This record gives sequence, C-alpha cells and structure tokens, in this order.
Amino acid sequence: MIDKALEDKIMRLKEFVSLWESFYTLFKDAINKKSFQEKEEQNFLELKSNIARKYQSLMDSLGIKPTAEDRTFDVISQIMSLKNMVNLSPLQLEKVENDWHNSYITFNKILGTLDNKKIELGKVNAFSEFCKNFFTNSFLTLFFIIAAISLIYYFIKVFSS
Repeated sequence: MIDKALEDKIMRLKEFVSLWESFYTLFKDAINKKSFQEKEEQNFLELKSNIARKYQSLMDSLGIKPTAEDRTFDVISQIMSLKNMVNLSPLQLEKVENDWHNSYITFNKILGTLDNKKIELGKVNAFSEFCKNFFTNSFLTLFFIIAAISLIYYFIKVFSS
C-alpha cells in the first residue's frame, strides 16, 4: 500500500538532509581557508537561508515540535558568514560541529522511522484493507445489506414463478 503523504515526507526529509550535508561540507572547507570569494560567501548565505526556511516547514509537516536538544537553528545562527568563521575559537568550532552532528543523527533517526512505516505499509494487503474499511463504514455496510436482500428477493421471485 502506498501512502503519498508519507512518501512526500520522506522525500522532503531526504532533500533537507542533503542540504544539511552541504552545509557541513562548506563548514569543513571554510575552517581551513582564510579568504573567500564573494560567490562562495553568497552561496553559503543562500544555503543558510534555504535551510532555515525548509527546516521549519519540514518540522511542521512532520508534526515535530522543537525541543531543547534540537540545535539546528543554533548551528546556522552561530556562523554568520564564512568570513566570520575565522574569528570563532576552536571550542566554538567544535560546538558547531557537535551540534551539527547531533542534528544530523536526529534527522536520520526520523528518516529511519518514516522508512519503517513505509515498509510496514508495503506489507499491508490492499484488498484486505479495502474490505476492512468497507465493512467498518456504517453507510456502506447498510448499502451492502440492502443490496444483498434485494438480490436475494429478486432471485426468489424469478425462480419461484
């Protein structure tokens, strides 16, 4: 059985994780650089902005409320720009990296949960699910009973004549 909403959540989360990995790659590259081209700085700022927008939208769609352990916004707000990164102390850089890693693990745990739901839905027999939904719907059950009684009445009338 396919759940389009679940598929959408998985796709959006994978896209976000990809952005999150791109952020980390730029972060790691920037630690070793002392100067940056304007284009690199612009790309970094656009990536941060994109992450902030997509993060909130993603969490809303997943129905996840921010917690104290969630450091995603902390990570992107601690690094104002690539140029600013050279002013961060080694301790601050380590904190950013640890916070990024914790968020990355959290995103992948959520993705694992969604993947498990998808696998479980794949095991559901569509016909049995249809029957279950059909017979638990009062209106449809009443309609089915009336149709069956009408059909039986019709056959009795035809064959008894």
